[in-house]
Amino acid sequence: MADLSSHDPLAGLSFDRVPPSGRYGATGEPGVTVCTTETPFIALVVARNGFAASVAARLGRAFGVEVADRPGAAIGAASTVIGTGPGRFLVLSTLEPDLEGTLRALLGAEAAVTEQSDATVAFDLTGAKVPDLLAKGALIDLDARVFRPGDAATTVIAHIGVTLWRVSETDWRFLVARSFEASFTRFLVASGAEFGLALENGTAGRG
Repeated sequence: MADLSSHDPLAGLSFDRVPPSGRYGATGEPGVTVCTTETPFIALVVARNGFAASVAARLGRAFGVEVADRPGAAIGAASTVIGTGPGRFLVLSTLEPDLEGTLRALLGAEAAVTEQSDATVAFDLTGAKVPDLLAKGALIDLDARVFRPGDAATTVIAHIGVTLWRVSETDWRFLVARSFEASFTRFLVASGAEFGLALENGTAGRG
């Protein structure tokens, strides 16, 4: 992994390209590690009027997690259900290649289901300095005293719409529209350089 630390961690990198994998900013143990990943299967579920509680219960039973009709992350071994708003859920799975079809069969007329697998890129952030990095661009309070493991939000960070949830004390996941991958990665690099940032799976040249 190349060491790309400098006064300007993005010097010489085209603004519309994803920065390459490497170390950025302060040397030593990185305060933040960023890994971009492809979540294989994602679908959006929107409960029809009056069915939000039933949809949440059905999703919970089907995926073996405790789902509530509120913002939050129900994290299982192979699936995660994110409540993003009243009656709205993002379902992520590593095992269901026809996730949309599975959800339609499960929920019937109680909800509308939309395939989302190709629409987003997942960012996994790890490290003690993640909250400090996010504080530079977040519009909501992500302090550990108020945003705990299992909490989730759909919000704006650095003028980019994201859905995020806290997996554990030091681990976070973000879903970002694929068209904003370069912009969000550049925000993370620029904001995390002072703490030392390790970027994994970044691909130079991808826009």
